[in-house]
Order: sequence, then structure tokens, then C-alpha cells
Amino acid sequence: MTDKTRPGAIAVAPKSESSPKPKKRRRGVAGCVAGIALGLAGLAGARLAQLWVAFDVFTQFSPQFMFVVVAFAIGLFSPRAKILASSIVLIVLLIAQSMWPYYASSHVSELSKVVAGERELKVASFNAWLGNNDVEAVKAEIARIDADVIALLEFGRSQHVIYDQLKSQYPYNAQCANADKCTFGILSKYPLSNVIDRMVAPGPAYMRASLGPQFGDLTIFAVHTNRFPQSRAQLNQVKALVAELETVVGPHIVMGDFNATPYSRVTETLSSQANLARFTNLPTWPARFGLPQIAIDHIFASSGIRQLESQSIGNEAGSDHLQIFLYVAVPVE
Repeated sequence: MTDKTRPGAIAVAPKSESSPKPKKRRRGVAGCVAGIALGLAGLAGARLAQLWVAFDVFTQFSPQFMFVVVAFAIGLFSPRAKILASSIVLIVLLIAQSMWPYYASSHVSELSKVVAGERELKVASFNAWLGNNDVEAVKAEIARIDADVIALLEFGRSQHVIYDQLKSQYPYNAQCANADKCTFGILSKYPLSNVIDRMVAPGPAYMRASLGPQFGDLTIFAVHTNRFPQSRAQLNQVKALVAELETVVGPHIVMGDFNATPYSRVTETLSSQANLARFTNLPTWPARFGLPQIAIDHIFASSGIRQLESQSIGNEAGSDHLQIFLYVAVPVE
């Protein structure tokens, strides 16, 4: 039997286990710093696209990289659960990015009014996706948008029945000379002429058509460029398009799937070298689950064409892209 109370005995307090909290906090700080560094590296990579076009892929995710920086910066100052706090903030920002185009489309604002010497025109671009078998959804969305002119990309043979089914709404259309190789179409409420389609290098695949004198001989271009990792070919395609646009007489609208965001060297090249105004920046891809993140479908216009209303997106119609559309004023005198 041990005497626990013998005289002279000194009571020794049991050693307490060291708290793991400081170590967890250190891991949280390190994780947040790493997250901030990752976001900044992505933004830096986007800037390097001006030197090496392969880095242009980083520009596709410029907002997301910024969200990463903001989220982990907020988490860094969180008193506890830093990584969890950062993750929650990042998810909220990504969801907000997806909700922004829907909010903008439900709050369309008037930017200007048509003046003498101009005509109003509603234009739209829609990548219908070759793998889309829901022809009824495509047709319904085209009819609902009710644009005066709509450029159709990845418009496959199975979707060509829409030409006849929407004949009363769109009495005029431009179709490919070779439907096996060309996947474009243009639907119009006004007569079309001078229809050309091209699917060969060096320029991007496109279709063009003229609306004639009633719209100042406006030329509509439906364009589809390459995508990453073919960044150099994509940039060369846009440069070839710029050279071709220099030969176009009269106003022109260039729209379609550019596989490039507003921050891209591709879109910047088209705007600056072809003297085009870009009217769009809303995310349109991916359309799946109603959470678009990246703005790669655009509408550009030559000098003299003015935007009358803010841009809008359409609804998911079986495609991986959402439609983009807006009203413009076209000079006719």
C-alpha cells in the first residue's frame, strides 16, 4: 500500500498535454498564404500572355484568380478556421460570378436612343453545340430571344430543321454551301445577300452575310475560333480576321464564340487592331447547371454602331453555351 500523504512529500502537478491550437493556426496561416500566392501567380501568368501567347489560358480565369486572392486574404485575418473561412468566401464569390449574368439580364438598362440616320437592330449569338440533340429547346430559345439577326455556331445537320420551322419568324437565312464541313447559320428578319462561309486556315471559321442598303450595307460575321491549347493558332486566326475586316466596306458586326475572355490577348487584338468595340463581358460558359463562369461569347461592332441597351444572356437550351444578345443602332446614312 502506497502512502500518498506521507510527510515531506511534494505534490507534483501532472503535465498537461500541449495545446494543438497554435500548430493549427500556423497551418491555417500557411494555407492562406499559399492560396494568395497561387492566385497572384495566376494573375501574373495572365499578364505574361503579352510576351508568350501560351500564357493566354490564364486570362480565361482572371476573375477566379482574383477571387482566390480575396478569399484567402479574408481567411488570413479570420480568428479561427482560416482555411474553412477562405473556402466559404471563395464558393460565395464563384456563385456570385455565375449569378451576375442572370441579374444583369433581368435588369436591362437603356444606354441610348436611336437618332435620325440610324436603325435599331437586335443581334444575338448562339453556340448551339454539335452534341446537342434537344432541337426543340434550341428552336424555342431562338424564338423566345426574337433577335432581328442571330448568328448560329456549331449548328449541326440535325438542327437544320429549324430553318423551316421558324420560317414565319425568320423568313431569311444563310446556310453553308457544304453542310458536312461548315457548322454555321444565320437567321434574319431582313433579306441577306453576299453570303460567304469559310472553314480553312489561316483565319478562323466563319460565315458572313450582308443586310443590304436598308441597314447601310451592314455585314454580319459569325465567328468561331480555336481554343486552348491552340493559343498561337487562335491568335493567328484573329490577326487574319483583322486583315480581312480591313477590306470590308461599311459597318460590320462580328460575333460568335471566340474562346477568349475580355481579358485575353485574342479579344484585345481584335478590338485594337480592327478598331472594334466589344459590347459584351457576361459569362456564358459553361451553361451546365446554370452556373456560367467564363465570358467567351462576344459581340463586337465597328465604329459608328452604338449599343442601345445593356447585354443579356439566354437560357440553357441543351448547349454548353448560353446565348448573348443586345440592341444596337446602325448608321444608315
